[in-house]
Amino acid sequence: INAEYGEEEFDVNAPAPDPVEAPIEHAAFKLRQETAKYHEEDNGMITAARKIAQKFQQMAKYTKGRREILELGSTEEKSEFSSMTDMISTCKEIIALTKQIQKHADLISKNCPDKRLVLSLANSMEPMGMLSQQLNIIASVKAAACGKYDESAEVEADEMLTINAQNLMKSVRDTVRASESCSVKIDSASNKLKFKRK
Repeated sequence: INAEYGEEEFDVNAPAPDPVEAPIEHAAFKLRQETAKYHEEDNGMITAARKIAQKFQQMAKYTKGRREILELGSTEEKSEFSSMTDMISTCKEIIALTKQIQKHADLISKNCPDKRLVLSLANSMEPMGMLSQQLNIIASVKAAACGKYDESAEVEADEMLTINAQNLMKSVRDTVRASESCSVKIDSASNKLKFKRK
């Protein structure tokens, strides 16, 4: 989960994962499609957003793998899947990346002269704080369940994670779009975040 995959090729034209069968992977794919439109050079927001998508993809694989193992009646973690500790650590990393995006968006909003676009950016970014707090709570729930198997608790936590991941990645995607719109209105000398389309 903690490995970085920044150099991997991403096929924007590949079929998206099924939104019902693989909802987190689907949301992550949509976010990757968004970030793939831009060069990451001179744009920390795009880098952070891409990493969030990748970390949620890895988390989804772990959650699915753990569920498959436990449904077979084994409570042992298998070597091919990351540990619960890694998953909790990844939640913390996603929260930190979200804060980076918020910091970049705040700077853009302060320099944008168009109040309508600033309001749109604020609305896009607003859910991120609450969703980050929720993700932290979910990580704590997962940590409390570590080492024991409570099927109802696992299912509930997975459902919470799915909803949170979908909403958080949508907020990130919307914030990227709104930030680009604002950046167009900012004088190039004071615009530190460059949205260069490929």
